[in-house]
Amino acid sequence: MAPSPRPRLYHSSAILLTDGRVLVGGSNPHVYYNFTDVMYPTDLSLESFSPPYLSAEYAAVRPTIVAVNETLGYGETFTVSFTVSEYLSWREVSVRIILPSFTTHSFAMNQRMVVIKTMGVYRDASGSYNVMGVGPSTAEIAPPGYYLLFVVHSGTPSSGMWVKIS
Repeated sequence: MAPSPRPRLYHSSAILLTDGRVLVGGSNPHVYYNFTDVMYPTDLSLESFSPPYLSAEYAAVRPTIVAVNETLGYGETFTVSFTVSEYLSWREVSVRIILPSFTTHSFAMNQRMVVIKTMGVYRDASGSYNVMGVGPSTAEIAPPGYYLLFVVHSGTPSSGMWVKIS
């Protein structure tokens, strides 16, 4: 992967987007805003980073979520319906939820990823696949709130869907 042409230093920020890209922005290594005559000027720009799993060569294994419950309860079972273009490796399907972070001074606090316990994948009459999962066991593992839910197949994530854990 090519490095970013812009240095992202103190006061920079990054956040995961629903489509799997990472939005990166800002940089201010100085006490005051300084846009000229310094090695690392204040930078207010944003750029989007696309990880390799978003490239066209992985399109056939990238799942697309069709349906998921809007609210997931602690320890409760739920189903995520998804499609995939060509290939499905049953053993390589997982469900993950990611709590978005809040960022300051280059640190993204509270972001966490929880791998959901799954109980199998089956194909329904419409041709969609369904993975059965169990919500996080406690609020200590996944505090209540909104999370991005992803289905991951062979290391390639779907676009995320917002769900509420309560």
